[in-house]
Amino acid sequence: MKRPAFLKRFLPRLRGFARDEHGIASMEMMLMLPLYLFCIFGTFTYWDAFDVSNRSQKAAYSVSDLLTRNQDMQGVSETYVNGMFTTMQYMMGDTLPTRTRVTSIFFSDTDGYRVLWSRSSATTLPRLTTSSLDIIQDHLPVMFDGDALIVVEAMVDFEPMFSLTNWAMQALDMDSVYQVVVTRPRFMSRICLRGVACS
Repeated sequence: MKRPAFLKRFLPRLRGFARDEHGIASMEMMLMLPLYLFCIFGTFTYWDAFDVSNRSQKAAYSVSDLLTRNQDMQGVSETYVNGMFTTMQYMMGDTLPTRTRVTSIFFSDTDGYRVLWSRSSATTLPRLTTSSLDIIQDHLPVMFDGDALIVVEAMVDFEPMFSLTNWAMQALDMDSVYQVVVTRPRFMSRICLRGVACS
């Protein structure tokens, strides 16, 4: 069967078009450019996220260290604890809203873990009580009878620098950075708060 005349003219041109490689690199670049940009922006965003995580951990350790070095028999004052919250925010910077909670915990063989006192820098991070201590239970070490600890929690609200990668950060649950630092008092058996029963 003979091919129609228009096919005889059309097929050679079609074969020539299929073999023509002009513009291939440009087309590949257009197809791959979004992926390249996402990888580049994502690299900067993930670096920024882990930088924030590292800074918040170091800041929380610094606050915990300052608290556990207290040697005042009357305990730390409310002003001192509030100063620790200010110090924490100063170390993180004005662009990273930080919520901090400080809790003094005592352990006895008869009663288990018990909260001596707890203070928070924000109402969205409520003070801990003995009944709500299970929130950080996984972070508490095995303790001996009469041991005490200072627990510093830091929660930093993190916003990616590029909105293009925002959905990926949310999928990894990195829209906020949470740190828990547990430290034993260095010079005293427990860290008390003035005006609060500490026995």
